[in-house]
Amino acid sequence: MKKSIVLFNILLLGLYSCKKDSTIHPIVPPETPPVNVGTISNIYFPMSIGSFWVYEFDTHQPNGAIIDNNTIDTVKIIGDTLMNEDTYFVFKSNVPTPNAIYYRRINEGEVVSQSGRLICPANNYYSGLYNSHYGFSDRDTAYHYWEEFSVFEGVNTVFGDTFNGIQMTANHNTWPAFGAILTADTNYFSSIGMLQRSYGYLSGIKLIGTLVDYHIE
Repeated sequence: MKKSIVLFNILLLGLYSCKKDSTIHPIVPPETPPVNVGTISNIYFPMSIGSFWVYEFDTHQPNGAIIDNNTIDTVKIIGDTLMNEDTYFVFKSNVPTPNAIYYRRINEGEVVSQSGRLICPANNYYSGLYNSHYGFSDRDTAYHYWEEFSVFEGVNTVFGDTFNGIQMTANHNTWPAFGAILTADTNYFSSIGMLQRSYGYLSGIKLIGTLVDYHIE
């Protein structure tokens, strides 16, 4: 009989302890984070140290002719660095500038440069003009530069698939002494990185690089 009473008291103590713990430490269900609005990733511009993208560049003439340059350029993320308490990925490439080093980071889902310029939006719903500014490139030439972002349904690649993503059009309107010139460079962002890089010149010539290989860490 004494053993039964002791066992009963132990059970009551166990039940009381469980009830007390559940009151002190209530179970809170985890929150589901929103897609692509955080600070660590962008689904249209994947970034990680060691990742690289290989582009083959051709020269596009104003008359529509395309010259195969056999120029290969690799964009590689070679590390990261801290600037103004923000961590930036360090990129290196050779086109159009040899041994170019530049920096990119994620800011609330957007990819931005060290100056705060928007490089790639967080989603497909951006509209309006971005990075718009006027200036002078030399004594006789004024210019207006702006960028526009839109959704694209697909771009054919050497990988046999199309990747939905973001199209960025960079517009450069110049007013040199001999008349106005408008150049428009189109770049495509996707889940595997930039599919195309374009650099236009006042002569009307464009240097366009197409993605031919990549690796994402």
